[in-house]
Amino acid sequence: MKAVVFAAGLGKRLRPLTSFRPKHLLPLVDKPVLIRVLEALLNNGIVNVGMTVAYMDESIKRVVEQERLPMNITYIPQKVLLGTAHALYVCKDFLEGEDSFLTIYGDITITEDVVGRLLSSFSKGSCDGVMLAVKVKDASSFGMLKEKDGILECVIEKPEGKAAEAYVNAGAYILPSESVNYFSKIKPSARGEYELTDILNLLVEDGYKIHVLKVSDSLWFDIGRAWDLLDANAAFLEYLSSKHNYSPRNGKFLRPGAYVETENGAKLFGPCFLGENVKLGKGSSVLPYTVVLDGALVGDGVMLGNSLILENVTIGDGSVIFYSVVGEGALLGAGCTTRYRAVGQETVKAMVSGKLVDTGRREFGAVISPYSRVPAGTVLEPGEVYWQEG
Repeated sequence: MKAVVFAAGLGKRLRPLTSFRPKHLLPLVDKPVLIRVLEALLNNGIVNVGMTVAYMDESIKRVVEQERLPMNITYIPQKVLLGTAHALYVCKDFLEGEDSFLTIYGDITITEDVVGRLLSSFSKGSCDGVMLAVKVKDASSFGMLKEKDGILECVIEKPEGKAAEAYVNAGAYILPSESVNYFSKIKPSARGEYELTDILNLLVEDGYKIHVLKVSDSLWFDIGRAWDLLDANAAFLEYLSSKHNYSPRNGKFLRPGAYVETENGAKLFGPCFLGENVKLGKGSSVLPYTVVLDGALVGDGVMLGNSLILENVTIGDGSVIFYSVVGEGALLGAGCTTRYRAVGQETVKAMVSGKLVDTGRREFGAVISPYSRVPAGTVLEPGEVYWQEG
C-alpha cells in the first residue's frame, strides 16, 4: 500500500518558531515530527510514500534524505496551498492504479502501533476505508465526528463556539482510490480551503463505509501551537522511556527517575534529553520533561524545566526557564526568567496569529523567537511571545 504525507503547510500559528523551519521539522525529542511519521509508516512495511511540499521544501528534502530511510519518497509540489483535499488531489498521479491508500498529516504525532491498528482494521475487509479518531475536551478546533456503531455518519469541520468533549478527526486515514475524484465535487469552505473532510462526507453519502478507529489521545498531538509542541515532547519522553531498547542515535537520554550529576555540579533529572555538544554550566539543573538540542550553551546556575530548547541557544548565568520554548540560535542574557502561572487566572492566555488564545493550561511560560537577543534580567510573563529576528 502507498501512503501520502502532507508536509506543505506554513505553520502560521507556530510563528515565530516556524520563521526559519517548517513546522514538520520541529523536534519530537531527538527527531523531527515528520521523521517520526515516516518511521511509523516504515515500521509497518510502507515504503512507497508521496509527500506534498511547499514551504521551505528544500529543508524538508534535506532532512529526510539525511535520515537515509529505506523508503521510496516522491516529493509532490503543492504550488498553491488550498487545503487538505487539494493536497490529496495533487497526489493523483502518484496514487494512480492503487485500490486504496493511506493518508496522514505530517504535523501530527503518531506511533507505529497506531498505524498498525489502522492497517489491521482495514484488512478485515468489512469497510471501504478507516479514519483515526481521538477524543478531545474542546472539538471547536477540529473536525468533530458523528458515527454509529463505529461507522462514520459525517464530519462537522471546526464547529463554531466552544464544543463539548467529542471524538475528532485525527489526521490519518485509509481511503478508497475513488476519493481523489471527489475533489471536483466539493467547494471551498468558509475559510477558503478545500477540506478533506468534505470528501469524507460525500463518500459516506454515496454509501461508502468508513470505519472510525478510536485511539487514546495520550500520544496524539496536532502540532499547531507552541504548547502542543511542549506537551508532545513531554509525552514522547515518557513513551520512549517505556521502550526498553530505545537509545538515541546521538545525545544523552534519561528515563524517569534517573539522575546524573556532572563533574562541575550540573544536575540532570529524567526524563530529559540533551543533544550533542550541549554544555552545562556549574550548578545548572535540567529538570524533568526538558529537551535541550545540539550545541546549546547553558550558563552557571541555570534552571531548565518542562521546556524545549532548540539548537545553538545560549542561556546566561542564573536564568530560570520553565514551560517555555526557545527558538534556535537565541541568546538570553544572564538572569532571564520566564513566569509560567497567570496570577488570579486558571489558565494562561497567549497570542497566536494576532489573536489572544486561551491555552487551556494552568502552566505555560514564554515562546522566544529564533536568533533573538533577550537582554539580561528580562522577565517574560506567562504566554508571552518574545519576537525579535536577528
